[in-house]
Amino acid sequence: MPYDFTSVPDRSDCGSAKWDAAKGASTECVPLSVADMEFPTAPPIVRAIEQVAKHDILGYTHATNRYYDAVCGWMKRKHNFDIQKEWILTTPGVVDALAVLVDAVTKPEDEVIILTPVYYPFDMAVLAKSRHMLYSTLLNNNGHYEIDFRDLEEKAKRPRATALLFCNPHNPVGRVWTKDELKKVADICCDNGVFIIDDEIHNDLILPGYEHTVMATVSDRVLDNIAVCTAPSKTFNLAGLQCSNIIIPNALSRTKALACSLLNMQSQLNIFAYAACIAAYTECDEWLEELLTVIAGNAAYVTDFMAENFPEIQVIPLEGTYLLWLDMRALDITHVELREMLVNAGLYLDNGEMFGAAGRGFQRINLACARTTLGKAMARFKNAVEEVRADWAQNGKPYHKTLQKGDILEHFVYDSPRGGQIDLAKRIRKTTLLVFSRYFECEVCQQTLKTLKKVYPVLRALGYDVKVIMQSTVKTLSSAQKEYPFELIADPQAKFYDAYNIFEADSMVSMIAGDKTVEKMIGADIKGLLDSDLVKDMADSLLSTEEKPKNGPRELQLSAFIAVDKHMQITYAHYCRTMADFPDTKSLLKGLKGS
Repeated sequence: MPYDFTSVPDRSDCGSAKWDAAKGASTECVPLSVADMEFPTAPPIVRAIEQVAKHDILGYTHATNRYYDAVCGWMKRKHNFDIQKEWILTTPGVVDALAVLVDAVTKPEDEVIILTPVYYPFDMAVLAKSRHMLYSTLLNNNGHYEIDFRDLEEKAKRPRATALLFCNPHNPVGRVWTKDELKKVADICCDNGVFIIDDEIHNDLILPGYEHTVMATVSDRVLDNIAVCTAPSKTFNLAGLQCSNIIIPNALSRTKALACSLLNMQSQLNIFAYAACIAAYTECDEWLEELLTVIAGNAAYVTDFMAENFPEIQVIPLEGTYLLWLDMRALDITHVELREMLVNAGLYLDNGEMFGAAGRGFQRINLACARTTLGKAMARFKNAVEEVRADWAQNGKPYHKTLQKGDILEHFVYDSPRGGQIDLAKRIRKTTLLVFSRYFECEVCQQTLKTLKKVYPVLRALGYDVKVIMQSTVKTLSSAQKEYPFELIADPQAKFYDAYNIFEADSMVSMIAGDKTVEKMIGADIKGLLDSDLVKDMADSLLSTEEKPKNGPRELQLSAFIAVDKHMQITYAHYCRTMADFPDTKSLLKGLKGS
């Protein structure tokens, strides 16, 4: 092969975001997480950058006709999309563009539709502009992901739904949407006044046997209702140069986007970005063709490896991108345990929960690396799973169960200021509400305790009891117990939270996004959250660069409300999806009654 796709570059101590985030990263243990490549840059691009450095003054620079010709020529030649240079808005990256476009085509408190699981900055772009996420979950039909068009249409008809964030090819599931699928999405959006923000950053990375269609080309009317986000960054591994080309045919939408970009103090790209993009789009076709062959080979290698060693793991067929989506739920361990297992093995992939709750139990692996790197990663994965299973055989498999109505609550032996090693099954006499909160010092926990204290007399009169579990010690709760009429249960090691799958939020964004309490607090300006006690409480923990202890209060811990009758049968279960996603009174009382 004329280009180098076999070397393993050493990216340690050079500021690589991916390598620096992976403890112990080396050429023997390459992280396969963040979507940039482990390949040397295409030679024509290196030469173009060197030329600029040697001969140009590094001053303020804007796009030239040569630059626009390269972008327009690439889109016409590679994607059959005939665009005008006036349609192009340059931004430092597609993620920047997503936020700019949300700002430009929607208003605060509007709803933005997102097809989940999906690239996590989609959520951030919506939340950052004080808009509300409106999720439509992709249908996973035995490993083949499809759009739930009925649900999408229902969401699009909502009065406040004004934009769709769309991903084509889709990251992380690897689908290259067909022209018919794109036409259906476009028609739904156009019929309901929903503007399409179309992320096509992986549009050049299409595997053999599949064909990419730019959504803007599926009908005449969608051309007036779309922004197509493109960049050479994924195709040619140029993310560090910060160069994206956002194609917005509609003049009004484009003007709004330009205005929002300027208001965010974004103007020109850096001088090397222009030269690199021109070289990529005019001199690197052969490099890209060879890259796609390597990616296809690596995808086949992982697929064959899993089929031979772990047939229970479903490898989602890769149609586009260089990011392979693996369904590991059949390993029968929680996504939290899976994450810990991989890190202990020196394996840094992207955990599926990053892309939304629908991604829990999945992993995304970056295939843009040398085959030797991939082989070493697969060997470490095999050893890691075998070690876990050997531990299960020797010590027993950990108990994990998501509680549902009708289940029997098991293994609930607890400590509290009222005694140690209390077996609830031997003590319970009436239907009891178990409230899994956070930790005693937490503001959210304090508010929960105050609310329960107010309603406890009513619940008691109706014949129900309450117990509150917290990730605090018996010593901490002993001084507080006298203030509350219900029992406080100490679980500083979070053993009950782990046993009953009361997970932490997958990110700060998922913890607060869509939470009615947070939305009421911040109103139309997300920045109002910055002055809240919530952020103050979390800042030291979340922003600290020090390694956090494995045990202790979990800052992203979600709550749960579980009702159990005197026979230890679950009559009601509510797992909170956000920080204060508490059950309504009607459903809670119904659950306590067991009907």
